[in-house]
Amino acid sequence: MTTHTASDPMSRAPLDATPPGAETLDDMTLNMARQSLYRFAALTLLDPRFNAWKRLQSLRNDPLLSEAVAVVRESETARATELGLGELGLAQLDLAQVWERFPSSEAQLNAQYERTFGLLVSAACPPYETEYINSKYTFQRSQTLADVSGYYRAFGLTTSSTSAERPDHIVLELEFMAFLLGKERQAYEDRESLERRSHLDVCRRTQRRFLSEHLSVWASLFAKLVQRENPGGFYEAAGIFLAALIPAERGILAVAVPDRRPAAPSQIEPLDACDGCQLHGDPQLGT
Repeated sequence: MTTHTASDPMSRAPLDATPPGAETLDDMTLNMARQSLYRFAALTLLDPRFNAWKRLQSLRNDPLLSEAVAVVRESETARATELGLGELGLAQLDLAQVWERFPSSEAQLNAQYERTFGLLVSAACPPYETEYINSKYTFQRSQTLADVSGYYRAFGLTTSSTSAERPDHIVLELEFMAFLLGKERQAYEDRESLERRSHLDVCRRTQRRFLSEHLSVWASLFAKLVQRENPGGFYEAAGIFLAALIPAERGILAVAVPDRRPAAPSQIEPLDACDGCQLHGDPQLGT
């Protein structure tokens, strides 16, 4: 884990390669499509108590969402050359399987959510990044949490005071990527600004850094565990969608497979534990 100053993520040395630029209307079309998919993925994993069912229902027949999937799937850069832990191919970035399993009522969605994630922090598939860092590395956990918060603060964002959620929650990290895409598009459209170029560069660089250092490290393992906890259910489909979105984003942003392997959540058995471990026998997990 990088031990930079968490409060200033923009101060770090550049990555080896500059992320692809967005200078045409076609690039902005891809930008809007990516933003839509990040927001959709976040909404599928939102606690139903925050009106998730109604918000999802309103998108069920939205042609723009289907077009967003098509735009990303047709992008040559979205085809990752290598899949990492828990990641799925672009063909699995499919709305049909999500809607096929979408519950017919808010009560049913809530019941599936509670069975999958529990009433408190899920022991089997916690939706928090720091739970995928070995519990003995307390400093690394604290540093990661501070680093995520530092990214948010750098763009003037804070978590809601009415919903005291940890900043490393999967929904917040997905929403942050959607926010960055919106800021990039805003900078692109602001052709009169003398700082347009630097604003574009900051937005692109931050997308790549946040995906590389945070979201891509753990989100696909989280998605895989969600699939195991809700077989045949809506959240299995949501997990599949997320597991396909992450490598597509890595391809678009030219981010390599993370070299840091996430740990199994601290509340369940480690990857090399007994034969009865939830993760035992999975060739992709190496158990």
